[in-house]
Amino acid sequence: MKIVTALAIAVAVLASCSSGNDLGMASQEAVAKVKELVKSQVPADAKVYRVEWREDRGDRKLENVLSEVSVFYITPDNNDYLLVLNRDGDFKADGPSESRGQTYAYEPTTALDLNAIDAATLQKWGEEGDKLLQAEEEGDQYELKSVENFTFYTLPVEQSRVERWNTDSSYKADSQKQYAYFSLNYTKKGEKSEMNGRLLTTNYYTVPFRVNEAGQVEFE
Repeated sequence: MKIVTALAIAVAVLASCSSGNDLGMASQEAVAKVKELVKSQVPADAKVYRVEWREDRGDRKLENVLSEVSVFYITPDNNDYLLVLNRDGDFKADGPSESRGQTYAYEPTTALDLNAIDAATLQKWGEEGDKLLQAEEEGDQYELKSVENFTFYTLPVEQSRVERWNTDSSYKADSQKQYAYFSLNYTKKGEKSEMNGRLLTTNYYTVPFRVNEAGQVEFE
């Protein structure tokens, strides 16, 4: 069974927690917030090539609450940036961190199409991923609790490979595709949370998935 990272239905869980300031990981509100943050925090002429968002890593783990958004982008001068926005009442960042070198080429790199991302599709993928796990041997022993993360990206073209991009049609085509990955968190039925000192410890299991070129969900 494809279970990794042991530590602490479907649509209802995937989109849950969207109330007040809390946004469910696969909810319409979360998707809208991610798009809003990219639009407001990234320069208009930059090319965003990767966006990730994830749930809380601390006390609210397994509550399916959107807590961090990471945006990777290139500016026209070929500088590469990573912007990390953490939820602290609202999503804030001190500012983007510039990479140490100019690794990627702006012109040939394909920007991520954020308009292609919608909550209904994310929820559908989550349902399909959950069905895959449930069909595994002993899969019915695991209960879906939350979305760990969503990752969308295109393959930025390295400056050292611009010539290849100009001459290799297969490489060029791959660089223009949009890729999607996500992970779901589960608890195992019968396993109870335990008190360790003053801390409540819950085992959970993270299952990674990817979406193939046909739009089908499969284990990563």
